[in-house]
Amino acid sequence: MRNKINLVKNKRIGRVLFIVEGLDDVNSSIFVINTKESNIKDIEDIKNADGYLNNLFVKLINKYQFPVDKSAIYYIFDRDFDSNKDAKLIEKLIYKLRNSRDGFDDEYDKGLLLLSYPAIESFITANFIEDAWNLQFQNGSDLKRYLHNFQYTSQRINEESLISSVNELLKAFDKLGVSEYDLDDFYKTNKIVYDYEENNYKEKRKYNVISLLSIALLDLGLIEIDIT
Repeated sequence: MRNKINLVKNKRIGRVLFIVEGLDDVNSSIFVINTKESNIKDIEDIKNADGYLNNLFVKLINKYQFPVDKSAIYYIFDRDFDSNKDAKLIEKLIYKLRNSRDGFDDEYDKGLLLLSYPAIESFITANFIEDAWNLQFQNGSDLKRYLHNFQYTSQRINEESLISSVNELLKAFDKLGVSEYDLDDFYKTNKIVYDYEENNYKEKRKYNVISLLSIALLDLGLIEIDIT
């Protein structure tokens, strides 16, 4: 079977919240918010009344009238062994954060965790390099240097490259034996990718270059896949 990947223009996606590392603008219906630290542990304090994310959600609701409870929420983090070292916490969050819009077992455990291996640059790599998933790097810094040699940057991403990024993700899924995935419950697929990468790191001290960021594009309906 051959996948036909289409970019859906003028798609109404409602309210979307991306919680990422290192960005701090709040200026549109798509909010991109940085965590307090460049560490995945900031997600864990979401139930804490004095926690960073709880205060962030309160601010979004009260100051910006952003309906957090009616929004698609994505947590975009690196699986970088140098920074996010708590494997048990990551596994716990993969289990809980399995759906962008509906809470799993608690109204505060809401959102979809999308990891990048080994860094967000893996998404850029998937946009421009064929069979990107076969590349292996120990950390994000190594991948940044690799991309710099080719002058590939996020500014060069366009409609054609976004389609390529989805195609690269599907190829990675195929190699990992993921024949289908459920965007309403992404836990199983998320865990397959995570387990593969963890085993690979234990053996080679490197991660394959896989970015799950394209899942957000599919989940929001901005990109559609027709199987012919």
